[in-house]
Amino acid sequence: MQPPRLATPRVVPPVRVDPDGVAGPRPGEARGGRWRRTSPGLYVPSGAEFDQPAQRIVEAGGHLGAFGGVSGWASLHLAGADWFGGRDLHGQELPVLVAVGPGRQCPEHPGAAFTRHRIAETEVVLRSGVRCLNVHRALLDEIYQLRSLKRAVAAIDMVLHAELTSRSRLQRWLRTVPRTYGLPLMRQALRLSADRVESPRETALRLVWTLDADLPTPLCNAELYDAAGRFLARPDLFSPELGLAGEYDGAHHFTAEQRRRDLAREDRLRDHGIEVVTVVAGELSAPGEVVGRLRAAAARAERRRRSGQWQLRPTPDLDAVVNARLAAGSAADAPLRCDLSAPSGPERAR
Repeated sequence: MQPPRLATPRVVPPVRVDPDGVAGPRPGEARGGRWRRTSPGLYVPSGAEFDQPAQRIVEAGGHLGAFGGVSGWASLHLAGADWFGGRDLHGQELPVLVAVGPGRQCPEHPGAAFTRHRIAETEVVLRSGVRCLNVHRALLDEIYQLRSLKRAVAAIDMVLHAELTSRSRLQRWLRTVPRTYGLPLMRQALRLSADRVESPRETALRLVWTLDADLPTPLCNAELYDAAGRFLARPDLFSPELGLAGEYDGAHHFTAEQRRRDLAREDRLRDHGIEVVTVVAGELSAPGEVVGRLRAAAARAERRRRSGQWQLRPTPDLDAVVNARLAAGSAADAPLRCDLSAPSGPERAR
């Protein structure tokens, strides 16, 4: 089974002017309409077909040469992690984060933000022909840019969802990293992260569940079966202790057909002694109301709970899944082997 990652994007690397017109446009051609200038001295064909935001990332990394690397959300996107689409909460484009190292001049590029934190060649991997920092280092840089605990937890959850690393691998890497920017926040976020989360909204609901409502830590997307082994549902969150399921319903749940399926699933769960609470798009912006609903649902679950009506099936350990992928040596996981075989993080400038 293939990991839940983005397909390899179509990109067109920017090229420099070539007097012979072989490796790039001739000087006169570069000034014409058939070529688009991406940054000083670099061009791509105007009619080229490519995918965004991958093309934007490739263009921002075009000046790197033999040093530095694309990092943060952009490196994670090229690694195949969904939900790192290069836009903020308001839909505005985020700059591509480019680490150039201390003491180096930052090249001119309007769509990039540059950092001079120290990097090491062991942290550099190639993605789509562009120098990028590996998954762990890119995630640390992304969390430093976010500067929000809940958003940092969501970032880790989404990297785990893409099976680019595991919590135990990330913990081991963090133990090797000296005191540096973003490290305390990343350690705190890792403690709150979870396997099997499939969207940032699921992360947000789980954090309200545990941090605000103070309910037992739930399982994420666990498969539930009845006593006879028939499949019941796979709720976003489930507490075996409470017999309580939590669902986050985004906009796609508002269609009549999807709503019909959702109601049928809720009926199946309640018929087997499981209480269900559903949170819809927009409610998490007012967590106080959600906390009240969660606690009320937990109280109902306690009153109606019936043992023996449902059962859980074991789920694969993510660390075992990642190790198996590395051992199998598939082409899809070749970048992952480069990312996770690198030595520990170097000392970095503060």
